[in-house]
Amino acid sequence: MPSLYYFAGWTDSHSLVGCNHRHETVVSAVACCTSAGAYVVAVEDGELRELNEKEDLQFRHAMYGWDTGNGRFLTTILAVLAYFSRFAGLQS
Repeated sequence: MPSLYYFAGWTDSHSLVGCNHRHETVVSAVACCTSAGAYVVAVEDGELRELNEKEDLQFRHAMYGWDTGNGRFLTTILAVLAYFSRFAGLQS
C-alpha cells in the first residue's frame, strides 16, 4: 500500500463517501469527482488529511481550469479540453 494516495470524496447524509480508488496523483483523482461538491482528499500513512497548498493548486487547475501560475482562467479551448479529458476514461 502506498504511503500517500488520493481519492475523490463528497458527503452524503452527513457521511464522507468516496470513489474507493487509490489515485497516485491529485489530477487522476479529479477524474472521479463526478458529483457537485466533490473534492480530493489525501491519505498519508493511513491518515486522512486536507490537501496542502501545492496539491490544492493542482486540484483547482484540474477541476476548474484555473491557471495557478498566472492567477487567471486558461483560455476557453484549454479549459474545455481539460474538462472532457477527465471523462474520457468513462466511455465504454
